[in-house]
Amino acid sequence: MRPTQADGAAESYDAVSIAFHWITFLLVLAMFALALAPGVVKGSIELHKSLGFAVFALVVLRILWRALRGRAPDHGTAEPILLRLGAKAAHMALYALLLTAPVLGWLYLEAKAIDVHPFGISWIEMPSVIYYDRPLAMAIYGWKQVVVYALLALILLHAAAAIVYHSIIRKDAVLHSILPRRWRGGVAVLAALVVFAPGSGRAETSFDVNAFAAGLGASLAKSCPMADPGDIAAHDACRRGIGTGIEAGMRTDFILFGGQQSTKHWLKDKKTSVFRGDLFQDMYMSLYMYTGKVRVQQAPDGLTTVGVQAYFRNKLPAGRYPYPFWHAPAKWLAYEKANEIRFRMNNDGKVVFAYRADVGSDENRGPYEHVEHPYFLGEWMWRDNSGGAQPVVTLFSEMYSQDNPNLAALDDSYRKMAINFRDADCTVCHQPEGHRKMNKLTLLQTPYHAAAAIDAVLDEVRADKMPVDDYDDPKSIDTKLKAELLKNGEAFKQMLATADAWERSNNRPKARPASGH
Repeated sequence: MRPTQADGAAESYDAVSIAFHWITFLLVLAMFALALAPGVVKGSIELHKSLGFAVFALVVLRILWRALRGRAPDHGTAEPILLRLGAKAAHMALYALLLTAPVLGWLYLEAKAIDVHPFGISWIEMPSVIYYDRPLAMAIYGWKQVVVYALLALILLHAAAAIVYHSIIRKDAVLHSILPRRWRGGVAVLAALVVFAPGSGRAETSFDVNAFAAGLGASLAKSCPMADPGDIAAHDACRRGIGTGIEAGMRTDFILFGGQQSTKHWLKDKKTSVFRGDLFQDMYMSLYMYTGKVRVQQAPDGLTTVGVQAYFRNKLPAGRYPYPFWHAPAKWLAYEKANEIRFRMNNDGKVVFAYRADVGSDENRGPYEHVEHPYFLGEWMWRDNSGGAQPVVTLFSEMYSQDNPNLAALDDSYRKMAINFRDADCTVCHQPEGHRKMNKLTLLQTPYHAAAAIDAVLDEVRADKMPVDDYDDPKSIDTKLKAELLKNGEAFKQMLATADAWERSNNRPKARPASGH
């Protein structure tokens, strides 16, 4: 029998609190549905983000309403004190998790340098609190998974308590008090920002950016001095020497690299590609010649810019470039005109991103003339007249020592994985021309590019975040193909580790350090 109440209004939450409760429930339910079945609704990823902002805003408003104007029913003191305390703790945990999950989602996007516009409104932009950091992004993603599944478990426990314990066993009015009448019968955010904000918990460093800039300029000028822009021997010498001086510290970090940047402050707005530091130095920085001249400037986003005077080798054979830069005439011209490579660095001395620019001086360029390349035929890799793979600089024989005994097996493992990626449509968004919505492009089209991006790509496939369709929603991969792709991807990754270990054991000067070092 349903209990009677002397004052039904006194035994109910107020109408606003009830509305907050059920709207929040429906939004969270929709978010779980969109996350578990991405792509069913077109634009589901953007919709999921917008619902996250809505949930956060609703929970904040709900807490404020409860504190200032809300009315909670008095269910008496018949409940055992431990159950009452447990119920109170569960409610507080629900609020905390509902606030924490959207914050972690936002920070995950920040760490991946992805645009964050609340409710898809382009002129509303969230502040940038984290620079691009893929390992941090994956760590936050893991924490977000924990929070989200803890939230789901708590919601189920909350519902079971209301329906089974209160409504069926005790037959009291707790469930009815939160139902609409027609149906009847902040701290977590601050903690997350403090924990994840760049520089939190760090001691001040004594990094001397001016000394670093001078050392970088001298090291690059020694390894890659001025020469004829078509001198292959000079380019080879540069590729052998670069990364053995003060710049060696960049080789294990991931660096964003792109063209001359606008004055926008937020890194996520900048069009750049994601490169492992060794790939960036060997394949991109080596395409420039350096005079040793540098300049240090403060950037508007709080970073420090080190500009290194540099001039492009525009007369090399086509296979000496990582891919045909002339696929877009404006891009080739931008490479040719650049006279500075600019590095944005944080206070710890880490290069956050780099870009080529023409804001420096041409005083030391010397004779330099524009080169017209053949029409781009759409091939990022091709065969030369003798049947050799091109671009030659992207091959494992260029990445490792010529006598490394693992080269043949490494190439075989790469080809198996590449076939899987092609069949799964995973390379569509990872070519130099890029996906129309991608500000941060990870390249996979050559062996060296794939080797430097393998960890990130396998993480994305495991998390069902790639490939994507025209709406930027993940597309499902056949279960068998996905398993084979991950198997061959892991085999390729293991062969890379084996080849790296051989380089270390034979004391090769540019051997990659062991993982975790």
